[in-house]
Amino acid sequence: MKNKLLITSALAGSLIAGSALAQTTITGSLDLTYNALSKDTAAGLASTRGVGRESQINIQNKGKLNVGGLEYAAGFALEFDGQGSSSNTVTTVSDNSYTNENVYVDIISGNTTFTIGVDHIQRGYAGAAPQIVNITDQMAGAGSSTTFVIGARTSESAGLGIMQNIPGTGIRASYFYAPRSGDTGVGDMNAQSANVSANSSYEFGINGTDTFGVKGLTVVAFKNKADKAQSAFFGSVEGKQYGIGYNFGQFAVGVDRLIDKNNNLVAAAANNALGEQATTGIERDTQRIGVTFAATKDLTIGLVQTKTDHSGQTGTLNGTEKVQAVQVGYSLGPVALSLSHMKFDDLAGRTGTVVNDNGTYSVARLSTRF
Repeated sequence: MKNKLLITSALAGSLIAGSALAQTTITGSLDLTYNALSKDTAAGLASTRGVGRESQINIQNKGKLNVGGLEYAAGFALEFDGQGSSSNTVTTVSDNSYTNENVYVDIISGNTTFTIGVDHIQRGYAGAAPQIVNITDQMAGAGSSTTFVIGARTSESAGLGIMQNIPGTGIRASYFYAPRSGDTGVGDMNAQSANVSANSSYEFGINGTDTFGVKGLTVVAFKNKADKAQSAFFGSVEGKQYGIGYNFGQFAVGVDRLIDKNNNLVAAAANNALGEQATTGIERDTQRIGVTFAATKDLTIGLVQTKTDHSGQTGTLNGTEKVQAVQVGYSLGPVALSLSHMKFDDLAGRTGTVVNDNGTYSVARLSTRF
């Protein structure tokens, strides 16, 4: 058996030839934050402080194929997020997150790219509303139910897709198919995986930069949907996002809308934090507005506001979460400093005098790339 495996490995290796035209790069990033959260909850004032971290290593290769003038690009990343645990045990979430970041092989023919992988297809997550730091992502750390990983979260799954640059329009269109929504990939010889959806899903959309020749005009439109409703959900699993933004030079402004229907991350029939059980499909409708001003080449100031209407749950979780944020970004050359102060009301849609969840969240971030 050992000899057979060695022969098989040698044969497989002989099928892959190196190329003098290939180029490999290794890059990385590091983000460190200081976070201060204060909540006015039913049980009284609750506050916490902490240091957050994220580090990432990217390995990428690109070059030419030996057929038809085609090009290729391939790569993967290792991402390490802090999980806030004093235990030495590596959590499942942390373990999975190491290897599901920007894993891909692209085959490129002119303006057309065929791709297979995870977390690589273009997406509308960043939206068109300008922000120094994405507060939708930041507010998740405060307990917000608002998320940019909406609906079937197709582009976070392992799958196949196509991206097409449309000449003369500034638009890149894409389509992506995930055989099992939520599955980030199994062993290359193993078709089985536990704890993932049996449903396939798809996502299509466009990103426009300097759209239709209008310098500074950004347009975003995406939709994803599961093939059919899952047993743990009420109705279809679907996500939609639309956005438009414009850069006036020093000023930039934009608006986004995200509709999150029966997100794959949330089982509608499960008890929520208050012990209430949903009886209809969960839906979140988020409107986001952002304005930034580049005061100098190094200093940028931003204002962002989001409002998320919740429905499909019982009682006190069908309210409207509101967030207002002031942001400042400053470049120190190889290191960037960003400060965000967010005020929120009815976090996660909680309303009522007994269960309201209001407060502030402040984050200072140092970021560097190498």
